[in-house]
Order: sequence, then C-alpha cells, then structure tokens
Amino acid sequence: MHRSNLSNVVFCIALAALVFSPILSARAVTVYLPAVMPGQFVQYNVLKDSCRSSILQVCQSFGSSLNDTAYAAAEVVGVSGPSVTLQLISIFKNGTGTHAGGLVNVATGASNITAFTTGTMDYFVLAEGLQATNPIWDTSLAPTLNSTLNQLVLGSQRNVNFLNYSLPGSYLGFSYLQSIHLAFDQSSGFLTYVNSSVTSSIPGLLELDVAISMVDNNVWGNAHIPDFDLGAVPTSVNSAANTFGNSTITLHRLYGFTATVKLSARSSASGISCSFSANSLQNGSSDSSILSCRGSPGTYTVRVEGNGGYSVHNTSIPFTVSAAPMSPEPASIFSMPLVYGGIAVAAVVAVLVSILFLRRKPSWAVVSSGVASTPVTQA
Repeated sequence: MHRSNLSNVVFCIALAALVFSPILSARAVTVYLPAVMPGQFVQYNVLKDSCRSSILQVCQSFGSSLNDTAYAAAEVVGVSGPSVTLQLISIFKNGTGTHAGGLVNVATGASNITAFTTGTMDYFVLAEGLQATNPIWDTSLAPTLNSTLNQLVLGSQRNVNFLNYSLPGSYLGFSYLQSIHLAFDQSSGFLTYVNSSVTSSIPGLLELDVAISMVDNNVWGNAHIPDFDLGAVPTSVNSAANTFGNSTITLHRLYGFTATVKLSARSSASGISCSFSANSLQNGSSDSSILSCRGSPGTYTVRVEGNGGYSVHNTSIPFTVSAAPMSPEPASIFSMPLVYGGIAVAAVVAVLVSILFLRRKPSWAVVSSGVASTPVTQA
C-alpha cells in the first residue's frame, strides 16, 4: 500500500485488512445503535510499525510507513440511525495533512473505509453497551467479543471490550497467519487499541507488526483537535488606483497544530489582483505573510483562505481603491497671465532700448586707431 492510500486513513492499516473466516456469535443483541455524537473524536498514535521481508516489494505493498505520522484522529461528523459519518484526520511529520470521509454502520459492520483492497468492515466504532459474548454487529456472521474488563484508560476507569482472534490468509501468492487484538470502549464504542501481526508460512518472507492506540479524546477527556485560525492587520485597506495596499496575514496555531498551511486569495469582483509574500506557512518558520493588492477604483472584499490539509479557515478584508489624485498641469505658453507678463516685459525692454540707443549722437567722429584725427570745423 502506497503513501497516497495511507493519506486517506493512516491509522487503519491494521483494521481494514480484516477479511477473516466467519466467527459465529454466541447470542444476539436486540438493538445496535451508536452512542457517539457529532463533534466527539478520538486521537490515535502509532505504537509500533515494522515490516521485514526478503522481498522488498512485499513491505511496499503492505504499506508499512505509519511511523511518518505525527497525528491521527477519527471525528464524528454525523449520526443517523445505525450509521455514523466520520472524518479521518492525518498529519504527517513532513507538515502535510489530509482528511477523508468515512461512513460506518454499527448494526451491519458495513464501511466504505479501506486500507488494503481486501475488504471494508467497521472497526472504528461499535454499538453502545456491548459486552462479552455479544457479536460486534447484528449479523449472523459477526465475530464475538471475548471479554469485558474494567481498566484505567487515559486516566479514567472504563469498561473495555476485547476481540482477539487469529486466521490464515493469502497475499501475493503466499500464505500467512494473521493475529488480531482489538479493544473498544464499552460506553462510547470507540476503538481504543489495535494490534495486527502477520507472519508468512515461509520463514523470512514477511513479518508485519503494527500497533495503534488511543492517546486522547473529548468523550471523557479534554482533548482538542489541532487547528488554526487566520488574522489580518489592518482589517481593512484603503489605497489609490494602481498602487499596492497591504495587510499582514497571521496564522495562529491552536492545540499543537503542526501542519503546513497554504494561502490563497479571491476577490469579490474583478478589477483587483493580489499576491502573498509567502504562499505557504510551515511549522517552525514565520507564520505571517503580507497580502498585497492593487487595482482600479472600486470597493472589494478579498477573502484569504488557509488550507491545512484537513482544516480550512478564511478571513475577509475590505479593500477600497480610490481614483489617483490629479497632478497639476504645466502652465501653457499661451496662457493669458504669461501673455500679459510677456507684454509687460517687452514694454520694459523697449524702454531700455530707447534709452540706450536712441539718444542724440555727439557732434564729432572718432577715427579708428592708427590714423591722426583732425577736428572737423562746422560751417
């Protein structure tokens, strides 16, 4: 199983591989209905994930790569009769996050959740109030709970139902023996623990051992699903046409949220374009990005969306773009003040010329240098 399949439901590698020989029930329960409610969730961690095989492709096919998971949870989205809609959340150590919808039926065991292609059965949540010797589903071929014990689970005393069995199987042309150990909270029906081990009939061909455990919840605990929100400063922007208006977008990480958030922006109308100083906000780096928008005059609402893989949040910022201020025009050479001024200057110049050049000339002449001058006698 490849990483792309794990992204759909990272913690069910040991669950949906359970295509086993029928285990007949000891007795039936009259009503099979879920006790969970929308908003409730459980968090899981991988306790161990190992795969050893003399054939490299075998472990790749089984998808033994759960150790790159930082967080996994199953959240109840809706309940209708015996059907429960789940959101399966995964955050990986590289900062990516995914989510997938799942539909399970606590009465029939039907499910659309798969890890392997061998089948789909519901082992995420059982009906309320089951106990030892009850079948886990209300069907003639449902497996039977082995025991019910009172145990300390996440700081509280809980009644826990156990289902243990082993069965042979075949995969990729070889036979194997699979051992399954499951535990469920009796009151809520949530899965609390699963361990699946597979050993091939040929020594060294395959040894697979996976264990997943509940580590928190909001049913009897105070857990929160890691999430985030977005803020903007300033919350509204005014700018002139064809100049940039800026707002700083800040990511707030809540309850240990570690996934990378990708930013995008969409305007309520055309005429404005926007960009980010950083389109992706990674955990451990700056959680701020500058949104820059410019456009033609008008009023816009720019919605910034942050996508964390399984959680999406947005914030809206009003942008008001005003017309660019009119720059003063240079004075025309034919403007009236300049014409009048030119006339005045010309008049002054004319007066000066008259004074300097239109005087009465002297009554004698001066001969050029080098020639004796002789006075001219007037008649």
